[in-house]
Amino acid sequence: MPFGFRIVVAVLLFVGAPVSGGELQVNGFPTDANFFPIGVWLQSPTRAASYKAIGINTFVGLYEGPTEEQLAALARQHMFAIAGQNDVALKSVNRHVIKAWMQEDEPDNAQPIGPGVYGTCIPAIEVARRTREMKARDPTRPIMINFGQGVANEFWRGRGPCNGDQGYYDIAIQGADLLSYDIYPVGSTTPQVKGRLEYVARGVTNLAKRATDGQSVWMALETTALDPTRRPTAAEVRAEIWMALVHGATGIFYFVHEFKPTFREDAIFRYPDIVEEVTKTNRLILSLSPALKSPSVSGAISVSSQVPIATMVKVYKDNTYIFAVAMQNSPSTARITVNNVHQTSARVIGEGRSVSLAQGSFEDQFEGYGVHLYQIP
Repeated sequence: MPFGFRIVVAVLLFVGAPVSGGELQVNGFPTDANFFPIGVWLQSPTRAASYKAIGINTFVGLYEGPTEEQLAALARQHMFAIAGQNDVALKSVNRHVIKAWMQEDEPDNAQPIGPGVYGTCIPAIEVARRTREMKARDPTRPIMINFGQGVANEFWRGRGPCNGDQGYYDIAIQGADLLSYDIYPVGSTTPQVKGRLEYVARGVTNLAKRATDGQSVWMALETTALDPTRRPTAAEVRAEIWMALVHGATGIFYFVHEFKPTFREDAIFRYPDIVEEVTKTNRLILSLSPALKSPSVSGAISVSSQVPIATMVKVYKDNTYIFAVAMQNSPSTARITVNNVHQTSARVIGEGRSVSLAQGSFEDQFEGYGVHLYQIP
């Protein structure tokens, strides 16, 4: 990713291995329906309480760690960690907070070989070998790989000689448990991508198509002014989150650093509107976790709109949930028809309103990149 930082992600898996006496050692994430992994990238564990207050449950990456002090700080706050596989992590008395191991970040990008000098990407076969090696050291935790923006951005030239090699990913993902990538459209330096939030969904879709059984997809999301002249709005952050989830992401985490005009590690707290939106959306995701983690239902609805509306349909405890997000920055009126539904209204979750249904159909207004979540009993 830009700015010299590396993004890694966690995986939502239950992983167990037998230990002495026949006891099952569990090192993966909680599997109950009410848990949904929501992370933050490369923050000091001394800030764990602040992030816990806005709905974060996982620290993704520990700078120059993990150290014993970092793991102990997270354990005190009952936070989870996604960490590099060093000797401290493998032996720590607080290693229970580590729920997954992470590979080197963005192996598909050109790798630094000197100050300002970049070589080729890490060969895909080498990435797969590293996964096997990490699993041999500890088979009880999942392995994750985060790829660069080349997964979605066809104009990105940061892969060096690997530019255009889409077959790379089919090999590199072998053996991994979680596939992720990062792209920040508002902060992008690529003119064709700049401000086009739909690139978030494009990469999630590309990875989901490649994923095999047991592999999940996560997404990294922008929250701060990576472009000093233009930071994302709260509505744009909300749109990126739901684009990722609607297109198949099973977890999210936030990139919260900022570099200009001054560096700040936890720069999200510079922006009360973003903190408010992230807090609200995190709580909403957790409240909807049982529905989000239930199987998607295909062919249950049809949508007519002036702009594309991406949808995901879930049925949980006799409720139909429709998660919908506009995929272009243009307002539209959408007509959504739900098969085999005879109710006369649908609740619009989180908006304090309802829409009327007639013969299973309703209309609603979408702003550019607008998001609406519906519940029909």
